[in-house]
Amino acid sequence: MSRKLLALGLSLSLFAAAQTNAAPTRLSLSAPTAAARTFQPLELSLTTDGTFANPYNPAQAELNVRFTSPAGKTVTVPAFWYQDFDRATLEPKGSAGWRVRFTPTSAGLWTASASFANPGPRSVPLGFKVVASDAPGFVRIDKQNPRYFAHDNGKNTFYFPTGLNLGWSNSKGAAVLADYDRWLSQLSQNGGNLARVWMAAWSFGVEWKDTGLGDYGKRQAQAWLLDQVFEMARQKGVNIKLMLINHGQFSTTVNPEWADNPYNAANGGPLKSPEAFVTDPQARELFKRRLRYVAARYAAQPNLFAWEWWNEVNWTPIGDTDLKAWIREMTGVLKKNDPYDHLISSSYATGGTADLWKMPEISFSQQHDYSGRDLMTWGRSNVSAFTDTAPSKPVLLAEIGYSGSGNEVPLIRDRIHFHNSVWAAPFVGYAGSGMYWWWDTFVDPQNQWPQYKGLADFLKGENLATLTTGHNAAVNTLSAAALTLQSKARALIWLRSSAYDAGEASAAYTKALIQKKAGTNWTYLPPIRYGVTLEVDGLSDGAYTAYWYAPQKNVWLSVVPVTVKGGSVTLKAPTFDRDLAVKLVPAGEPRTP
Repeated sequence: MSRKLLALGLSLSLFAAAQTNAAPTRLSLSAPTAAARTFQPLELSLTTDGTFANPYNPAQAELNVRFTSPAGKTVTVPAFWYQDFDRATLEPKGSAGWRVRFTPTSAGLWTASASFANPGPRSVPLGFKVVASDAPGFVRIDKQNPRYFAHDNGKNTFYFPTGLNLGWSNSKGAAVLADYDRWLSQLSQNGGNLARVWMAAWSFGVEWKDTGLGDYGKRQAQAWLLDQVFEMARQKGVNIKLMLINHGQFSTTVNPEWADNPYNAANGGPLKSPEAFVTDPQARELFKRRLRYVAARYAAQPNLFAWEWWNEVNWTPIGDTDLKAWIREMTGVLKKNDPYDHLISSSYATGGTADLWKMPEISFSQQHDYSGRDLMTWGRSNVSAFTDTAPSKPVLLAEIGYSGSGNEVPLIRDRIHFHNSVWAAPFVGYAGSGMYWWWDTFVDPQNQWPQYKGLADFLKGENLATLTTGHNAAVNTLSAAALTLQSKARALIWLRSSAYDAGEASAAYTKALIQKKAGTNWTYLPPIRYGVTLEVDGLSDGAYTAYWYAPQKNVWLSVVPVTVKGGSVTLKAPTFDRDLAVKLVPAGEPRTP
């Protein structure tokens, strides 16, 4: 998103590292502080007599822990330097030291042993028991249908991402957590399960002009806050897509931050120009160091949905050829330090024709759109632009807004566009809901959170990986249209008035302005639609039940028995003015399996 951004407001100056190096002679590993369960993260502390001027530099201190499963398989996990903080004051608490985070994937007796990469002491092997849990596990590409996602805890459970951007908080210090607690609670309570979070300089970034390059001691507070956001989200059933680099850091034109970037030669860095970030050997090595630290600290989070390399990289002068070579190299580093093999993606400000999406290192494609266009109309063509390039990958609508400026007048346009982006996305082929951008200036202050509840309730229990898009139910009037997701045995249908569109609301507002009727209380009232019917084809013959749903009120309406003959059925819609949804399932099947 292109937008002038505000700072987090943290100004802590922490020096976690010791000032001199002393080779370690002792190393021990503590037992987990909490009961060990499958697909739930553990944290263990490590103690050594070694001291290091910069414990964030693997050349000085590369400390790893090898975990051995009950089946004898080993996983090597990097340890990281950690400082605890007081939640209320955000003041450092206790002494800094080494930690390792690990998420076991199977029950039974595990062992762990720590060692330095260079010759040095090894810890005594530590045994700990892991018991099975019902945690959903990591997010993978769905094995049934690679255009969707699934949880991997041995069950390949379908996962439909429903959520929005929660990039950063403009609050200061510990108040950041109050914002995230409110946002994540509202999202979770309304059925949402995905948030996109930025590691930007003003939010959770661990390296910037106040740290210099390769030493993250002055930004341990930011790293700790991100720890808390991950844990908060996990407790609420929300996954996080973590964006690693925002475009402004390496741009001199769009949200430019290059002047403050520590990679800039003007600040003592190795680069004379921002595009050299992906080609300069020293810059690449320094970023690999940061990447190792970030992976060591956050990869064990089972609710890490995916790593995102860049936000809207096209706003930088970095070309695709150099970018792809950089992604190949950095993906190798990331996978080495992320034993859980999290999904990986990136993003542009616009569309889906880039060869980037073909790369095997990229797990799924992403679309950003602020055109204000009707997703019901243009969505399928945009999804096709991605799937024509990478046909066997999911596509997420990762940023969407009525415009790139926000605070539209009248606000009803954003409300309509937001509602339609949430609902239309799955019906036109995206692998998740539309992820709205204006979380802090629109969604939260206008309490738009219940918009997610409708889609979550309607799709509950459904496996979209077994359904197909590209269908249009035939409607008996040009004043409405319907999209379907269906198989031979069921159909999910979204029916919407053609007047319930942000563009139509904008035209009505312009007319009201001309007529001098657009006062502060002006609202948009689409006409009521009576007697609308829709014909659904492609179903197996037999008895079905139609469960009608009201997306504006988030309530189920009528239950109507119908019969499919010759593969077709005609449904009579209740009276509506905006939109309706209907679930058509075999007779006897409840509306929520």
